[in-house]
Amino acid sequence: MAQLLPLLPLLVSFLSVATAQLSNSTPRSLTFALPAGYSTASFNASTQPTAFTRTDFSENALNELWNLVGPVAIGPVTMTAAPTPRATPYAHPDTERFHGLVGSSYPELKDLKLPRGFKWGVSSSSYQIEGAAKDEGKGPSIWDLLSHRVPNFVMDNSTGDVVASHYYLYKQDFAGLKTLGVPRFSPSISWPRIFPFGHGTVNEEGVKHYDDVIFEMHINGVHPSVTLFHWDTPLALFQEYGAWTHRRIVDHFFNYAKFVIERYDEYVDEWFTINEPQYCNWQYSYYPAGEYYPAPNRVTGGTEARFLCGHHTLLAHAKVAKWYHEEFKGKGRITFKNSGNYYEANSTKPEDEIARQRNFDFAIGWFGGPWTDGDYPTSLKETLGDLLPTLTQEEKDLIKGSCDFYAIDPYSSFTAFEVSGGLEACVSNRSAPGFPDCAGSSSVASSGFPLGPAADPAMDWLYSAPTGLRRFLKHITSELFPSIPDIVVTEFGFAEPFEGQLAKLNAALWDLRRADYFQNYLDNILMSIHYDKVNVSGAWGWAIFDNFEWGQGSQVRFGLHESFVLADEIPPTTPPSPAASDRPSAPNPPASPSPIFSARSPSTPETLPAAPAQPPTAPATSSLPATTGKRRHSLSASEGLSDSSASHVHRGRSSRHISKRRRRADGTMRLDSDASKRSRSPSQSYTNGSTRSPGPRSSMGRVGNGDPAHKPESNGSYTNGTSATNGKLVPSTFFGHDREEVTRILIQSLTDLGYQGAAGALCKESGYQLEGPTVASFRSAVLNGDWAEAEELLFGSHSYDHGGGIGLDRAYGKSWNKSGRPVANSQHSGGLTLADSANRDEMLFWMKQQKYLELLERRDLGNALMVLRQELTPLHQDVGRLHALSSLMMCQHAEDLKCQAQWDGAAGESRAQLLSELSKSISPSVMIPEHRLAVLLDEIKQSWISNCLYHNTAASPSLYVDHNCEREDFPLRPAHELQHHKDEVWYLKYSNDGTKLASTSKDTTVVIYDTTTYRVLHVLEEHEAGVTHLAWSPDDTKIITCSAQQENSARIWDVKSGMCIFCISDFTYPCTTAAWAPSGKHVVIGSQDTKYGCCVWDLDGHVVHSFHEDNLRVNDLAVSPDGSRLVVLLENRILVYDFISYEKLCEWHLEDVKLTSVTISQDSVHMLVSMNKDKIKLMEIDTGEVIQRFQGQVQKQYIIRSSFGGADESFVVSGSEDSRIYIWRINGILVEALDGHPDGCVNSVAWHPTDPRVFASAGDDKRVRIWKPIAAAHAAASSSNGYGR
Repeated sequence: MAQLLPLLPLLVSFLSVATAQLSNSTPRSLTFALPAGYSTASFNASTQPTAFTRTDFSENALNELWNLVGPVAIGPVTMTAAPTPRATPYAHPDTERFHGLVGSSYPELKDLKLPRGFKWGVSSSSYQIEGAAKDEGKGPSIWDLLSHRVPNFVMDNSTGDVVASHYYLYKQDFAGLKTLGVPRFSPSISWPRIFPFGHGTVNEEGVKHYDDVIFEMHINGVHPSVTLFHWDTPLALFQEYGAWTHRRIVDHFFNYAKFVIERYDEYVDEWFTINEPQYCNWQYSYYPAGEYYPAPNRVTGGTEARFLCGHHTLLAHAKVAKWYHEEFKGKGRITFKNSGNYYEANSTKPEDEIARQRNFDFAIGWFGGPWTDGDYPTSLKETLGDLLPTLTQEEKDLIKGSCDFYAIDPYSSFTAFEVSGGLEACVSNRSAPGFPDCAGSSSVASSGFPLGPAADPAMDWLYSAPTGLRRFLKHITSELFPSIPDIVVTEFGFAEPFEGQLAKLNAALWDLRRADYFQNYLDNILMSIHYDKVNVSGAWGWAIFDNFEWGQGSQVRFGLHESFVLADEIPPTTPPSPAASDRPSAPNPPASPSPIFSARSPSTPETLPAAPAQPPTAPATSSLPATTGKRRHSLSASEGLSDSSASHVHRGRSSRHISKRRRRADGTMRLDSDASKRSRSPSQSYTNGSTRSPGPRSSMGRVGNGDPAHKPESNGSYTNGTSATNGKLVPSTFFGHDREEVTRILIQSLTDLGYQGAAGALCKESGYQLEGPTVASFRSAVLNGDWAEAEELLFGSHSYDHGGGIGLDRAYGKSWNKSGRPVANSQHSGGLTLADSANRDEMLFWMKQQKYLELLERRDLGNALMVLRQELTPLHQDVGRLHALSSLMMCQHAEDLKCQAQWDGAAGESRAQLLSELSKSISPSVMIPEHRLAVLLDEIKQSWISNCLYHNTAASPSLYVDHNCEREDFPLRPAHELQHHKDEVWYLKYSNDGTKLASTSKDTTVVIYDTTTYRVLHVLEEHEAGVTHLAWSPDDTKIITCSAQQENSARIWDVKSGMCIFCISDFTYPCTTAAWAPSGKHVVIGSQDTKYGCCVWDLDGHVVHSFHEDNLRVNDLAVSPDGSRLVVLLENRILVYDFISYEKLCEWHLEDVKLTSVTISQDSVHMLVSMNKDKIKLMEIDTGEVIQRFQGQVQKQYIIRSSFGGADESFVVSGSEDSRIYIWRINGILVEALDGHPDGCVNSVAWHPTDPRVFASAGDDKRVRIWKPIAAAHAAASSSNGYGR
């Protein structure tokens, strides 16, 4: 180192020079060129995305949405299951030995009944019970994301992935409701299951599912009242623009609701657009927008989200309701369901009373616009200011009147008190804890004691307070919204405390608090109706099952109906002995438990064993049967993840599985002269002794409950020797009736009712069978489409030894003969005994026709042609039918064939219907006619009705007592006398919906009345001559009126405004009559003017068609309700036209009479014709055959009109020149001759179309009288509203 020291100055000098040179050569900054073809931008991942308009509705886009949710669980049931035979879920308790049931607290109510027409049932919602979260094309909802992605948003972190598996078990569930006698169910439809993205493309599989849901409800006699939205907003709408915080959702909800309503309105009579829009407060405003999913419009929750959500929810409902009534003309009623509870001031302090009102305002008053002026309450507007969206006048008008009835979910009650610090301090400070409601509430009375028994601690707001319900119903209808016509309790229910923690089923069966809740709430509804005179028209218990309770998850139980059962505790099958009740009350606890939320038995045995005499020592077990049918379709990528799925299996249900299939109510082909009709029995069954099924069904006629397989068979009947009961011989007669006949009919009826176990037990005990093995084999052959075997069994092989004719090509996978044996070599020879009136060739034609159609359906045109030529044609049946069948060869595809033939295919109900028709031609001793007991009961009831002079109800008579209607219940007294005309009243007619009545007069006016109070809505005064006739348009929005000499015109009026829309004045002689085409776009006007004697006109006054006849002067005319016929009355001729083609079909001349009026029956088959002198005839339209004559009235000189009336048009009513009203039964028996209108003729009588206890009459005394039963007439007279006398 010492040697280097002398060199150090030199090194320093060198380094200095090198550094200087380097600094001079190095640039102070670097530049980088952008390569060609690229562009740049800056990104901020922390900002919220902006709203966009979705155009991608692909499967990839749907997968991306589901990726936001993550894997979903798959339950044990992945295909639609068929209902399995079952009695009631659980045995009833032994109330006499150990513990009594919860009774009513009001013994004075025991004789009170709910009003006729009261609707009751159970309810739930799609996300809470359906499961199948990702199946069959469903899109994710917001709750799929919340339950999967947001930790602890759900208390127990459970999801709605599986829950009650109602999506696949709905058939079982509706069969269960039918068994329990529950008449109605209120489900919701899943918006993302119909529109996976909230709008755009419709999910076909989701629609098919709900098609079948509605169908299954109807065939089980369960009436649907459908909710369109129950909080499962499509997740895609949150991602696209922020969902309910953005105005765009109004149109998207409308689009969804319009689709659903248009598809199902024919089968649904009650629609709830929105379930509890108040959820915008206590649920929606807490959604973690901008944190776990985008907030494109920057609204991330809190008060702003609450009131934007409520605003758009209300507008969405109103838009749908306006369209439903004004454009779509829906047949049902529509509203939304409110969430609200009763509040009572905690003290007499004014501040507590103000707090009470504010609690109402911020709950149900917030959405009370439909019952007020359409606006928000003043307290909300003053408190919230710019936080509350402003409603335009157009929006207020849209909201006002948008609900047909009031729906409330009143679970509990509270006391109300002034908020801490005072009201003024709260409303002036938006950060105050109680803002914006600024009203306190508590479940504790002023005494400090709870208002009632508490529910599960997870539902800490829910206390049973039944008297609060009664007060609430009164307060809503008399104080808050007095314009409400009727109110429905659309949800009420109770969460049994700690039920979710119970480990054994038995511990859950005694749900005493729930039973007490329902009993007392129903009692208070009854008292509200009878004592407070509140028009409560329905009540719905929550819920059909234990379900997913939103933030409380799966541990809180509200279920009324068996849904989940422990695998080691299969409920016994012993049927209960239910006690009848005059009114629905709380279900008996064991029959309506909230069972353990655990694994349900994988299946119910297909054949229920007879109940053992002693309880079994060990619980029954069963294994899951093999599933067949439609595979589950899911976008899930985790189907094979057994670990993930297994962890959720305990939350599912399972049952016997079959394919899901849409079915038509009537799949029968109708061709020309085929006059087969459906049975009038109330059951929807088709086959003899079995419920409707598209495939084969085992028959008790094969081998019955341990009986040996071979029994002597004589002439096709199947007998078992002597009758015995419990080993003892019994008489051969039963009260004079053949014991075997009675027993076999009972076996059939039990099977029709679904009690297969009871039917089997009766077979075993009585020794009789429903049918023999040959009949059972024939049934199976027809239902399986084994036509060769069916023919052989029916007719015997010696008669038709060709083996059934043309078979199916084996290229389709099976032969026509499924038996696998050469049919032509069969040894069977006898065949079944046919009825005396049976036509063998016609029966064979029916079978060959079905065979031909099935070949066409499979597009096997060659074999189909051979069947037509070689098998159908030689039978020499109706040539027209053969021509119709041959024309079906031109159908391009199976759906076209089904449409043209009005036939639902081999997989539908056509085979079952064929079996039903064939059975009518088989001897009843061999094959009992289908539904024999129901037919006999129908005949008994019809006999009662025929002999009941005053029978005037569409309700079926009870079988418990002999039927008789009292005269006092028949309209015999004038309840209202309307004196708004100044001269003779010539004609009157109710609107089609019965809400209005219009009358015409010689004084040139037309008066339209509201039929609720019979106050005058409009007096139409533009006619210049007497008005002879009027007709209502099909939708009741317009009327057409006809005037007499001098004016000679017809006028079309708008009913709502009372304005004349158009005047048709082309006539030179009087217009006498008019009728509307069913489309409402044309009218038919009859006149004494030969140039325009009978013409079809459009609403702009142009002639569409003129009926040309010699000297065509029309006295009256009518269009049939189905739009197929036009009947025209001339002086003494009746002309019948095809109203579609305008072709004249027939004409009848009647001598020595003058025809004055004609009315057509609702079934479009008969016409009622009045004529001078003193004659009224009931005639068949197409044949002119006189069915009945009615005599007694006087008609010699003037036009007197008659009409059908009463329930099911059971009566004929007519005015008369002797001032009386004559009423006959449809069979011609005179019922009453009432003193109608003094001093002149009774010119016209009209029966109310929807209330058979009311009709109206018009007379020369210038008056219109409204006739009602005596009691109603007295009531009307004693409470005159100024519009009567």
